[in-house]
Amino acid sequence: FRVIEHLNKFTDKESNYLDQLRSKLIINVVIQADIALPQDQKEALFNYCQQHQLGFKYIASLLETKLSNFDISTLSGVPVVEIRHTRLQGWGRIGKRTYDLILSIVGCLVMIPITLIVGLIIKLDSPGPIFVKLKRIGYRGEVFSLYKFRSMVDRADSMKKQIIAHNERQDGPLFKMKNDPRITRVGKVLRQTSIDELPQLFNVLFGTMSMVGPRPHEPEEVAQYQRHHLKLFNIKPGITGMAQVSGRSNLLFEEEVRLDTYYLENWSFWLDIQIILKTFVVVVLGKDVA
Repeated sequence: FRVIEHLNKFTDKESNYLDQLRSKLIINVVIQADIALPQDQKEALFNYCQQHQLGFKYIASLLETKLSNFDISTLSGVPVVEIRHTRLQGWGRIGKRTYDLILSIVGCLVMIPITLIVGLIIKLDSPGPIFVKLKRIGYRGEVFSLYKFRSMVDRADSMKKQIIAHNERQDGPLFKMKNDPRITRVGKVLRQTSIDELPQLFNVLFGTMSMVGPRPHEPEEVAQYQRHHLKLFNIKPGITGMAQVSGRSNLLFEEEVRLDTYYLENWSFWLDIQIILKTFVVVVLGKDVA
């Protein structure tokens, strides 16, 4: 190792200082070795490394962790634990992108007749476009356009300020309203069957999304994220994910984050297959699965 800097604490001041260092130097690993560092500063340092995809190591006997992805080694004879961000690196990332391409190409071909039928029904039901493009935050915090069949009245986003006070979710930054007046008659059916999500196969094809991953959220919602939520931007958002097959809209926001974090840290091809199969059960049977 080549030591670049030594910090005695980790507050917002040190976080900003690390940002400055990263803009000038290549930093690969942060080592937390101070046994007296307060717990809140340990967590802040860990979340900073997760957010910026920096290697994180700490003295094994000093920091409790809920993560299962770790390697134990020694540094100058001292046991050190290194947290692995995700298995979605190297060949894992290549493999996931390969089957994303295959599934999205097949899905887009199957979607052609569905689009003709659904598009006609949408047009007959209410004025406006067949598809909508929505701003979402994706991989590494980048803004992208998410495609959906229109399930709301035209220009529904401009009406959100009028109904924001009726938000039924008080546990996090997300907006939910059971009887949202912006949803059209056809839109209710499209949402209940998740047909409105099918155009996101184009997002997968273009590489802005994956078949499986955390659901992407609006910029205004992401602006309210806490620091430990930002680690979810280390993978591409998905059409479906662990939260969607483990309670859907009934989960608390922090429960969704825990499920998506588990997916991030324990990803495997088999886990993706399980989630995709469970998604079909949830959509077709209209019920959640364990």
